[in-house]
Amino acid sequence: MSVSLCILLISIAGASAGTLPPYISPCSASDSNVDQCIEKVIQAGGPQFADGIPELGIAPLDPLHLGTVVVNNPSLKLVFTDTVVTGLRGFRLNAYKINPSKGKATIDFTANVTLKAQYEIDGQVIILPIRGSGPAKIKITNLNIIIKYDFDTKDGHWLVTSYKDNYSMDRAHFKLNNLFNGNKALAETTHRFTNENWEIIMQEIAPPAVKSIIKNCVDVVNTFFQAIPARELLRP
Repeated sequence: MSVSLCILLISIAGASAGTLPPYISPCSASDSNVDQCIEKVIQAGGPQFADGIPELGIAPLDPLHLGTVVVNNPSLKLVFTDTVVTGLRGFRLNAYKINPSKGKATIDFTANVTLKAQYEIDGQVIILPIRGSGPAKIKITNLNIIIKYDFDTKDGHWLVTSYKDNYSMDRAHFKLNNLFNGNKALAETTHRFTNENWEIIMQEIAPPAVKSIIKNCVDVVNTFFQAIPARELLRP
């Protein structure tokens, strides 16, 4: 998901500074087709950046380790630990736009992703009580993310100052092992109910996970920007 934002920003920076492999070509801010140029950068560099580039201090983006993700509301307490997201390397770029003079950009991309973690859950999902702990897997089909972000120059370096995001998905499928201490009848009923009502349930579960992915990526980008002067991020 946010992997595209990471790939985009880091690819532009590294390419302009001449520190990336030949499959990345630098873009120019004065190019009337700069959006299309950057789209090609993202598409060409995506798989390589997903694997990580140690010499640039870039950790792998697929798998992406999120650690602990918490869903906490009056009716449901859900904690994911050792959370890992995979599938981001297969993202599809839908659109990209940048306005360097105003420090604004938008990226729109889609990916099929899988979240795996250890979970603990206790509470109620819609009208159904739910309780359990163990391994969890959530498969999300066609997760579409649109990120609008602002960037500024401070002390000669770029900085992502703010961002807004929207997301949607075509489908989600849940597998929570050891529900109700292994009671198979209750577990089967719960799985059937959750997978039939996936859209309502993901309204509760998805926001903390998606926000964590995006924040993690933006933090990495800002750390990287501290090492590269703004004049090298995108050629005039």
